[in-house]
Amino acid sequence: MELQDILYEKRGPAAWITLNRPTVLNALSPALVRSLRQACTDAQEDAQVRAVVFTGAGRGFCAGADISTMEHTRLDDFRTFLHELATTWSLIRTLPKPTIAAINGVVVGAGFELTLVCDFRIAASTARIGSAEVNINQPMTNGSTHILPRLVGETKAKELGMTGDIIEATEAERIGLLTACVKPDALEERVNTLVDTLVSRGPIAISQVKQCFARNRDVDIETAIMGENEAATACFLSADQQEGLRAFREKRAPRWSGT
Repeated sequence: MELQDILYEKRGPAAWITLNRPTVLNALSPALVRSLRQACTDAQEDAQVRAVVFTGAGRGFCAGADISTMEHTRLDDFRTFLHELATTWSLIRTLPKPTIAAINGVVVGAGFELTLVCDFRIAASTARIGSAEVNINQPMTNGSTHILPRLVGETKAKELGMTGDIIEATEAERIGLLTACVKPDALEERVNTLVDTLVSRGPIAISQVKQCFARNRDVDIETAIMGENEAATACFLSADQQEGLRAFREKRAPRWSGT
């Protein structure tokens, strides 16, 4: 399908997916969400793509769902849109490749929820971040009440979710919501540095670590250990395991094949 309101660009080993409705702060329409899901699927299936970066065009990352249409939206259409969001956000959360939200400006509502399902969040110091849904009598969705407390603690998560307050990026970094907060003109460089670090590591190991974090979130430690041992075994049986050992012995950078 042709992507609508989405820019998809491969920059070396990273796919950059840009929300592209800058005149409305990249508010999410059904068409944009469907295109976003297709772009993520393309990135997942492309063996050359080792990391996926999400950002926004213009001065904002994402203003959330396009509420200009909600007042006249029928219940069935609203439920369909919720399903579209949940399906797309779940795909992003479970991508076997590392995901990074490059937060270039304001991000609220469902856009905030998009950043939560990414593995890393790097923001410009000028960005403003929050839920805000309660301001239009909507709750947080897409697993946010599950994810957010694990990032910032339950008390702070409830404060953000129930007040709808928008916080500065520096405060978001302080409470553990962000991986990093940088000057606006350093955002892309900081994201690229993280991408370079991630792609220098074993891709199978990266994927397994991500899966372990997801599986072990709510299990006891013995179950977690069993899952980690299974992941270690899968890595041990890969060709990249032998390449990693050879590269270490030969004091050179490994040439990963992903097999």
